[in-house]
Amino acid sequence: MAVEWKDVSSSNVSRIAWDDEANELLVEFNSGSVYAYPDAGESAYQDLLVATSPGSYASRNLRRLPARKVS
Repeated sequence: MAVEWKDVSSSNVSRIAWDDEANELLVEFNSGSVYAYPDAGESAYQDLLVATSPGSYASRNLRRLPARKVS
């Protein structure tokens, strides 16, 4: 099953998705790089959707988490 990407308004983050099968947050940055955050939890996805600044949220909350580059 393909994930459903959601566009966000940010100077750093382009779009985000929650992968139910892998249970991980996917973040596509404006550079085109996509990272998976398996320890972020679905709540981080929900928080990013409503964040005033998704880029600031990602910087504050995701940077310290393990991540793997998807593309």
